[in-house]
Amino acid sequence: MNNDYKYEQVWRHIAHGQLPNAIELLKELLANEPNSATYHGVLAYCLLLQMRIHAAEYELKIALQLEPNTPFFHLVYARIFYLQNKVKQALAACDQALQLDPENVDVFELKSDILLANKHFKEAFEYIQKISELNPDSVKTAFAFANYYFQTGDNVKAMGFTRAALGLDAQHQHANVLMGRLQLIDGNIAEAEYHARLTIMLNPSSREALSLFADVKARKSIFLGLWWKFNNWISRMKPVNQVGVLIFGYVFFNLLSNIVFDLGYTSASSVVDYAWLAIVVYSWIAIPIYQRMLNKEIETFSFRSDY
Repeated sequence: MNNDYKYEQVWRHIAHGQLPNAIELLKELLANEPNSATYHGVLAYCLLLQMRIHAAEYELKIALQLEPNTPFFHLVYARIFYLQNKVKQALAACDQALQLDPENVDVFELKSDILLANKHFKEAFEYIQKISELNPDSVKTAFAFANYYFQTGDNVKAMGFTRAALGLDAQHQHANVLMGRLQLIDGNIAEAEYHARLTIMLNPSSREALSLFADVKARKSIFLGLWWKFNNWISRMKPVNQVGVLIFGYVFFNLLSNIVFDLGYTSASSVVDYAWLAIVVYSWIAIPIYQRMLNKEIETFSFRSDY
């Protein structure tokens, strides 16, 4: 098996989420060509997909030492910084990649994702428009608009663009996950579960799909269902609005308790106080339960034999 064929096979493994196989092939390639910047860079990308961030950064530094002007390497570094919550460094790495390749759609896509995650909607939309200008009829464009409208709370437009993306590529993993989330918000749990399972079948290592699957299970749960609805609603707000909702809740319950007490309903006033305390405790308890559920899905997910 020559190196070119092995390298092509690496990307086929990556596309199907078979990261251990891709990594083993890259190790074989590096054994023959230890100074190949490309192999080190792609290995860093695979390790990053496995969330082995320190190992990915180590390989990426080797790749950059060998070939510092490769846009893909700076794009991978931007992803590492993003996962480390180093937003400024991530955006700077994107800019470095764009200096080397001003029309790199993958960089535009990542930069828009970073900006969206940090609620810089106007700037994010500018990069999405650039994707559209370069690839007007592509699945990347359709999904970029779908993700933008989902993040900004316009689920109707998000649904339309997600359907368009899946019409162009029914196996597009991110579009399937987004469709699952939109269906879950609309209460179509079976549809959401279908898209989660389909994505996991396409890519068993997709953390997005496993997270969606955990959300489906949480939504089905009597205990976690209400928490999931509230968390999904508030998580899509700007931070200042999130704080505002929490302050409003505290003030509302405190004011209601005082009013009820002043009217002479002492017991009812205590019930209101305990109701607010119960909501707070419920939110604290639900978070670790959901996190354990998510971790369990990531570690042990498997399909039924009849699926």
